[in-house]
Amino acid sequence: TGLYLVKNRVELYNGNIEIEEFENEKIFVVTAEVKGSIVKVSDCFQLPLAEGTMLNGVIIDEYGLKNSLNELSEHGIDKVHLVVDSAKILAKTAVVPKMKEKEIIQFVKDELSNVDDNSEDVVFDFAYLGPNEEVKGSHKILCVGVERKFIESYLDVFHECHIEILSIDYAINVLISLVKELSGFIDKTYAICQIDGQNMISVVFINNEYALTNRTRLFANRGTSDYESEILNAVSHLKQFASSSQHDQPLLDIYFFGLNQDEEHSLFEKIYTTLDLITNRLPKSKAIYMEGKDGYFDVNEYVYCIGSYKRK
Repeated sequence: TGLYLVKNRVELYNGNIEIEEFENEKIFVVTAEVKGSIVKVSDCFQLPLAEGTMLNGVIIDEYGLKNSLNELSEHGIDKVHLVVDSAKILAKTAVVPKMKEKEIIQFVKDELSNVDDNSEDVVFDFAYLGPNEEVKGSHKILCVGVERKFIESYLDVFHECHIEILSIDYAINVLISLVKELSGFIDKTYAICQIDGQNMISVVFINNEYALTNRTRLFANRGTSDYESEILNAVSHLKQFASSSQHDQPLLDIYFFGLNQDEEHSLFEKIYTTLDLITNRLPKSKAIYMEGKDGYFDVNEYVYCIGSYKRK
């Protein structure tokens, strides 16, 4: 059934469930229990992926991925919820009136066929983003589509490693869920940026409502001034987007994850002095904590995993 496994999630969360998140360089794994709005993390770790294993969310080297997945057995993991990201995933927001689920799926199919009519055998899905205040009874949704062979490639590899995939979710969707649960974002216009190797994935929120995903390829060597300049240029475009005539909202804050401490210190200062943007890591949340370690858990290390637990 591809992507459409969301309904099982509430029942499955009654126990400890592993959430896996894929980057091009690592697999991030979180085991946690959800009680109401509280996420209690019992375990979290990262597994490296050999260079060339993944590219843009696509499995390039099945053997290399299997080697990493086999390490999960050492942690007793045989069932997971999977979070993936890729430019190959079609996505756009839309507004729909009250309709049956089957009708919404057809609506999503029609909407995304206008985005890309070259894809064949596509699996369609959607997520509710909230009520649309401009039209009574209507809702904002995130329309998503991806080629079936993209999904099947994950299902096949995990099956061969004797790991059951309980659901597959889109990284941007779980990020949207996460920011709704973090403090300090109400009626705020901001951007969240992930650095994944030579890729920068940016998500803009206008008045705390999802507005844009932008993907930028970084060509300079990481840690160089040219690398920072490329990031600054990308951030400048995000700022222009927010203040455009369509939105007319000043972008005042930007949040990064995927950087080390030295990179953060240098980049955050340059963004502030050059673009007058307050730059930070994502804030902590008292509703997300880890057993032991005095309860401390850094959301920035496992953003998409925690976002998946925060899905309603």
